[in-house]
Amino acid sequence: MAHKPTLLADGFLFPETPRWHRARGSFLISDIDRGQVIEIALDGKKQIVYQAPDWVSGTAFYDENTLVVTHALKRDLVHVDLRKPEATPFSQLATLAKFGINDMIRTATGHCFVDTVDFDFGAYSRGQAEAQPSALIRVAPDGSASIATREVNFPNGMAITPDGGTLYVADSLDACVYEFPLSPSGELGARSIFASLPDEAPDGISLDQNGAIWVATKHRVLRVAKGGAILEEVDMGSTAATACMLGGLDGKTLLITASDSHDRSIISTNPSGRVYQVKVSVGGVGLPSIY
Repeated sequence: MAHKPTLLADGFLFPETPRWHRARGSFLISDIDRGQVIEIALDGKKQIVYQAPDWVSGTAFYDENTLVVTHALKRDLVHVDLRKPEATPFSQLATLAKFGINDMIRTATGHCFVDTVDFDFGAYSRGQAEAQPSALIRVAPDGSASIATREVNFPNGMAITPDGGTLYVADSLDACVYEFPLSPSGELGARSIFASLPDEAPDGISLDQNGAIWVATKHRVLRVAKGGAILEEVDMGSTAATACMLGGLDGKTLLITASDSHDRSIISTNPSGRVYQVKVSVGGVGLPSIY
């Protein structure tokens, strides 16, 4: 089945990492380069709920009123009270991440998994640098950090099953979605491949109630079954999808963040960040959203 997206909101620099918040009845996204976490209502109205002193990327819900937020370049995590908003330091990752940190997810038992970027992504997006293998970090509930796995190349979007037993990791360089058994103590088991996506660059992902995964991969957003069969597709045209997330009152609104370019020298003067939506037939489930 093929879908065409409809525009929900625009005016962003580089939107990413959407999450659905059931109690608020809205999505949260990061506008990375502006350092903003933005709430987007179902009618497209938006408001800034956190302004960081740094780039922000991944977010995760500590509880219904508190976010864990990545400061991407400083390479630390903070807790943000959405009612204030105020940021409280939580974990410092600079000794484990050489250049930056990106997406994040938090388990029900309080362990955070954080992507590292161990190369200059800005130069890479301009074709001026090579990508380097980048590990996945685990942050314990007390804020202590360690390497969760190096069996990834460029970890990006993540999702966790409702039972908490499986972590999915989209790898943009390995062109696949990996699958790891996940213990309550935050340990990862042996890696396997949920879906191989040759010639694609998987980014943000979202799990649905039938066990399929929606994957943003630049000019397409794909609904993929275990084994790699493509079940549905959203054609993004000339723009490039960066992430996607199921939400809405029935969980069946697929929110898609997109930008025409990843090159910071282009988007800084000619921003093209937009958020789209598509109505689908199977609702979302699992983390990083609250359903």
